[in-house]
Amino acid sequence: MKAQLKYSFKKEMAQFARKGKLLGIILAIFGFALVNPLMFKFVAVMLDQMNSMDLSKLDGQQYQAELVAEIKTSGGEAPDISGLDGLGFGDMLDAYSSSQIMFSTTLVSLAAYALLIIMIVMIKPAGSEQRKREMIVPLCAGLEYKNYIIPKFVIYPLSVFVFTFLGALAAGGLCNSMFSADRLSFGQIALTALMMGVYMAFIITVYLALGLCSSRPGVMVPIVFVGQLFLPSIISALGLSKYQPFALLNLISALSEPSLGDILSENLTNILVSCLISIAIGALMFFVTLAVLNSKRVDNQEEDKPEF
Repeated sequence: MKAQLKYSFKKEMAQFARKGKLLGIILAIFGFALVNPLMFKFVAVMLDQMNSMDLSKLDGQQYQAELVAEIKTSGGEAPDISGLDGLGFGDMLDAYSSSQIMFSTTLVSLAAYALLIIMIVMIKPAGSEQRKREMIVPLCAGLEYKNYIIPKFVIYPLSVFVFTFLGALAAGGLCNSMFSADRLSFGQIALTALMMGVYMAFIITVYLALGLCSSRPGVMVPIVFVGQLFLPSIISALGLSKYQPFALLNLISALSEPSLGDILSENLTNILVSCLISIAIGALMFFVTLAVLNSKRVDNQEEDKPEF
């Protein structure tokens, strides 16, 4: 058993490092974690320049006057649109000056699009080997399914967790250095990075389980991608907004509203329980996958049969 497990780890690590999967995961995570804040800073600089020209207020007043005149000419009653006064680039600039908002937006984007790239990179270890019948010889030679899938459920979720944690830390530091308002403390950034790492590892574990059980990882990519976008809203609508894996992403998203206060400190119990439940569900997915694969196994051992 130990020899089989050692072989499986060596095989999986070799494919992970040599086939571009490691590089793909790193680029996907750090690409979104570092590029997004830089893009937001570029937008903030552009808005600051446009706001300094005071064009937004001028164009807004001109548009209001033309709109009111046109409505009156047509015989209608002009609405009260005085509340639009002063709404311009300066208001947008306030949002693009907030480190907390930009950090939250970066991580939510990371959870969506980086996950999609990672799942595509992981198509082969997530079930494509079975579909292409690459594991027939090792399995017929006696390789047990548990020794085949343990390395997958260790290497890939753990790697995604570590790189996501580091990427989120880098994104938080970058946002604090480039945006002056609503800066987060290192403790808040580290806790958010931990939440993000657990959430990403959870989604990857679910994807691995579904891909290995179905032997159709390519089909599971859009299913998991769309599911993790819409399931949080559905679960929240059922009144289960706390103590579940998607609560982690909901709290990260809520950071985009600094007016809510320090929501992380106020939800420490929710964060801890949600992390533990995510880990427990990931472990459960391993045993479900093992049971499904064992049920599909074909016994190739010869039995003693009478010659007549």
